[in-house]
Amino acid sequence: MFAKIVSLLLLSGIKFIFAFPLAIKLHFTCIQTIIITSLGGIAGIIFFSFFWEHVIRLYFWFIHTFLHKYPTIRTHLRNIKYWFVKPKTERSIPFRRKRRYVFLKQNAGILGISILTPILLSIPLGTFLAVRFYGR
Repeated sequence: MFAKIVSLLLLSGIKFIFAFPLAIKLHFTCIQTIIITSLGGIAGIIFFSFFWEHVIRLYFWFIHTFLHKYPTIRTHLRNIKYWFVKPKTERSIPFRRKRRYVFLKQNAGILGISILTPILLSIPLGTFLAVRFYGR
């Protein structure tokens, strides 16, 4: 039962809309589903708004301290990355996606971002947009 609750908390902290079908599949009651998914969503917002900068800082520290010492590992990781992501010279700039976010900010504001985050956007993306556009 503990593993089911933790998996539901983690899923609702990342992609809120997929947590409800999982709760139905795991045979939670309606009250349990509302409480667990709400707690997971709140925990996801708190994590991504307050601790995400520290995670990014830790990632860059790891890259600079360990990967610069070993150029062979760095080239292998770069080659693996280019399997999934094109190099910057071949990539097109995603103007359409950026325009959507700016349109959302200008027309809907913080209320629109907060309403669309659990439904269409993921919680990390909605939190990132709210923090970057409106600060803390």
